[in-house]
Amino acid sequence: IPLVGITGSRETTLIARLVAWLFGLSGLHVGLACRDGLFFDHRLVEEGDQSDWEAGQRVLMNRSVEAGVFEQGALGILRDGLPYDRCLIGVVTDAEMSPGLFDYYVRESDQRYTVLRTQVDVVLPEGKAVLNAEDELVAGMSDLSDGEVVFYGQRADLPALLRHREGGGAAVYVEQGQI
Repeated sequence: IPLVGITGSRETTLIARLVAWLFGLSGLHVGLACRDGLFFDHRLVEEGDQSDWEAGQRVLMNRSVEAGVFEQGALGILRDGLPYDRCLIGVVTDAEMSPGLFDYYVRESDQRYTVLRTQVDVVLPEGKAVLNAEDELVAGMSDLSDGEVVFYGQRADLPALLRHREGGGAAVYVEQGQI
């Protein structure tokens, strides 16, 4: 089944819910584990933060699920790992410092990079890594993906986005108020 993993600290829950909604529009039965709860289709099964390994396993074990969407923060990756071995789409929104990382002695940007790159490392060859071109640390993860890379940003003139487009890569950006 198609699996989508989302990590970072900015708007990851919103992105996870949006992706799950889009899968639902296509007629698939969707399992979603995110900070808003554990959902099967649009039904809330468990309230509260369900962006952990255990909730992810519940999605994967459910026989009716035809697509899975997982929100996983840096702290969850360090503590539990990802609930899946590989995914079709891996999204990294940013590499900002998250609460609780100091407990794991993660203080430097290269240490955050090492944790968050996990999401890109597990993208299947036929999949895509979706990376924020505005965050240099995240943009630097593009070489790690076995699949294609899609950059996104608020502006078309971002250096990582420009280089990627010049090389024939896919990009999503805002220009004159339009995507």
